[in-house]
Amino acid sequence: MEREKTNSIEAISLIIIIMINHLILNFPNNIIFQTGSASIINVVYISIISVLFFLIIYKMMNKFPGKNIIDIAKYLGGEKLKNIISIIFVIYLIFVSSSLIRSFSEIIKIIYFPNANIFTIIFSFVLVSLIINSYGTRTVSKVNLLLMPIILCSVAFIFLTSFKDFQFERIFPVLGYGVKETFLDGLKNLYSFGGILCLFLIPSELEDYKKFKRVGLISIIISALYLLLSISSLLFLFSSLSAGKELLSVYLNTRTIELGKTIQRVDAIFIMIWILAFIAYLSVIILFVKKIIVKNTTIKSTSFMIFLIGIIISCISIIPINTSKISFLQSNILCYFEMFLVFILCPIIMVLANIKKKNLENRRINNV
Repeated sequence: MEREKTNSIEAISLIIIIMINHLILNFPNNIIFQTGSASIINVVYISIISVLFFLIIYKMMNKFPGKNIIDIAKYLGGEKLKNIISIIFVIYLIFVSSSLIRSFSEIIKIIYFPNANIFTIIFSFVLVSLIINSYGTRTVSKVNLLLMPIILCSVAFIFLTSFKDFQFERIFPVLGYGVKETFLDGLKNLYSFGGILCLFLIPSELEDYKKFKRVGLISIIISALYLLLSISSLLFLFSSLSAGKELLSVYLNTRTIELGKTIQRVDAIFIMIWILAFIAYLSVIILFVKKIIVKNTTIKSTSFMIFLIGIIISCISIIPINTSKISFLQSNILCYFEMFLVFILCPIIMVLANIKKKNLENRRINNV
């Protein structure tokens, strides 16, 4: 089994790349459609919840230093529970990456390759991700670390260059469609912080577990900041986003950027950056799925496993007939599935494991 570890900076980049791709792939658009002019308040709200939630989880995971949620599940319920949790994680990661790669490929097809076969575009992303993974964990980490500054700078650049055209009165009414839509229904937008799920898996990959808290907090805060920048840009620039409902919402911002006559198609540069971002994202997902499967089986050929995962993701991604089916899958199935995993199932396992550990410790003390 591969024993390569990542340092804290590489781990942060692994988590952020997942959250940033959620940011790029229309999640800001979805948030604005749901909460309207209260979108900024909603993002601040779910960001605070995400930070507090992680701190609670960290306190519980700190009782099992260097162990991820699968290891803790084994401690709680043995091999049977470990296998169940592993299967659930693998299913989720494969299906969410399949839906996102289909969404992104459809967008690329609409913008640049209207006559291309969708499977060709999808498999091109998968193939590059498989090649990166074939060189091991360190390569995936290094690629993410290399791309991360470029990706983050691209989002910041969009915000700064669009700032002069902002119409700040669009923040009113402050509570948008109402208190319920902003704070209760708006809890659904926690799905934007999809990288939190991978924070349950990252502890066993760290060279120094003591930096796990730093990794989690920095990842969530940076992701929250960039989600806020994207939401602000869209909210203050466009009175309606319905025209871009099938496209990257952040992409609409790039079409408003003007850099004189020298650079005519700024949007093409950003699409290229986001293609690299998505390849990095897919590489991370394949890496996590591979590690979970290898950890629970006797398979020694990781090359075969990586190839098999890529084929499965590619095949599942072409099952939906059209983009409306993909949107339904993401908004009504995968969204709630992730919320269940992150905020119900994993915390329950953590709580029960902590109770079990405390009871065993009390028994040892009483026996002494």
